[in-house]
Amino acid sequence: MKKNKICWILLTCIFIILMLPLVSHAAQGNFSISKSSVTLTAGNTTTFTITATNCEGQFTISSSNSSVVEVSSSSVWVTGSQTITLTAKKAGTATVTIEATDVGDTSENEVTGSEEIAVTVNASSSSGNSSSGGGNSGSGSSGQSTPTFTEVNETVYATSSVNIRSSYSTSSNVVGSLDAGDSVTRTGRGSNGWSRVSYNGQTAYISSNYLTTEKPEESNNKNLESLTIEDGLTLTPEFNSDVTEYSLTVGADVTSIDITATAEDDNAEVEITGNNNLLMGENTVEIKVTAEDGTERTYTINVTKGEVGETVVNGIGLSELSIEGYTLSPEFSSNIYEYALDVPDITVTNLMINAKSNLESAIIEIVGNNELKLGENIITILVKSENEDGETETVTYQIIANIHEPEKSQIIAGIDDEDLFLYGGIVLAILIILVIIIVVVVKRRKSKEDDDYGTYYGGFSSLNNDMDSKMEQNSIEEEDRDNSLSESTENKMNNVNTENEVQLDETNKQKPELNEKEQTRKSVIEENFGADIKPDYYEESNSKRKRGKHF
Repeated sequence: MKKNKICWILLTCIFIILMLPLVSHAAQGNFSISKSSVTLTAGNTTTFTITATNCEGQFTISSSNSSVVEVSSSSVWVTGSQTITLTAKKAGTATVTIEATDVGDTSENEVTGSEEIAVTVNASSSSGNSSSGGGNSGSGSSGQSTPTFTEVNETVYATSSVNIRSSYSTSSNVVGSLDAGDSVTRTGRGSNGWSRVSYNGQTAYISSNYLTTEKPEESNNKNLESLTIEDGLTLTPEFNSDVTEYSLTVGADVTSIDITATAEDDNAEVEITGNNNLLMGENTVEIKVTAEDGTERTYTINVTKGEVGETVVNGIGLSELSIEGYTLSPEFSSNIYEYALDVPDITVTNLMINAKSNLESAIIEIVGNNELKLGENIITILVKSENEDGETETVTYQIIANIHEPEKSQIIAGIDDEDLFLYGGIVLAILIILVIIIVVVVKRRKSKEDDDYGTYYGGFSSLNNDMDSKMEQNSIEEEDRDNSLSESTENKMNNVNTENEVQLDETNKQKPELNEKEQTRKSVIEENFGADIKPDYYEESNSKRKRGKHF
């Protein structure tokens, strides 16, 4: 019972140790969205929520067809949760993709992945008219005989905007719509001038007058219809679809700008890049328009980011900027006003900054370079110069210095040191447990052997030791007497016999005690080894007594 209890305790310890790596990774971050699919009517909106668990960071949101579904923001920073709005533009389908682009969890591990929302947009009932329902004026399901449909399987194209209805009648419900050039699969031609089609997995009907089997030429229209910037910012020059390059100036506190760009052709796709994470100085924003036939046109906005309310002064700035022992990011340029600096040394409290103006008369002032602390520190470099009117003009440069502990070297390449120590500790614990098991087994085996040794001697080890000690003492006394007899002379031989008789009488007096112990030992030996074993501790003779063999 005791042995089983020890085994259970050891197995429990091993299990707990092996579970430690799983517990250490229990706080890994992830994210989810509140909807996987949605159905809207053109002109309506809906929302979904991005929820970040044990993580935070930048997420991008995009629509596979912005002419059908438009998202309220293409990029958001999520801490906890963030709500996004979807706007249905026209009938059709689109997929909204939410992707983690710069997200980290609480253990500073990168979180990646993406989620999708399938969006179906139905046309509003007021969007069509009786003519778009098409068909012969007398046809329909009301008061008319059921039409017959010839089975076909072909792709047809809308010759103009047309409604898709639930039945072959203009009075039936509108379930969708097609724009000119949109395609659909026709499964039957009706005798009443209607076509049976497959639309979003259901059977629907369209007037055959608005369908053709000839594929229209794809549009090559890649122009923007409008381009606007939020917060009242103004493009230079004013927007024109034929002008592809613009400029824009924003304050130093602006990190991103919201841009609304609409293509002239609904089948064209619009993609905006570079409008987030603006840096001090020059930034480039691109709006790429892809026409239906695959051709592209790119509109460019050159965004200059500077200090709030500062006057950009031509000719005043830094001609040199460097940090002793470190490298700026990006590489220094006089028209770049914000830099990042990585300092993997927590003992650094100030930096050796080398700054030189392109004007000898300019004054350079460095602020924030003293008592640097762990984390991000903003160092400001002010370049000041007086103009012809005696007014002081200032240009500002910033260095964001990130001071942190140096990265720990790995004992074994590719294996984190913490994991290495963890697994090493597990192995050491297992070895210790094995040593304990071996010691317990050896101790129990030795104890069993000691018990077996005592049984071999009849279980009377102490009795054997007493008898051996007594016999040895008697033997010594006998030898002393024999030595005294050998020294007697011949003329005393007669007296020796008399002395021997006296000695024999003394021995006989001791014999009962010895015979009683001998009898006890004999009984023990016979009981353990049988009656055939005879002890010969003493020779029954008047001659010298000798030490006998024993077991």
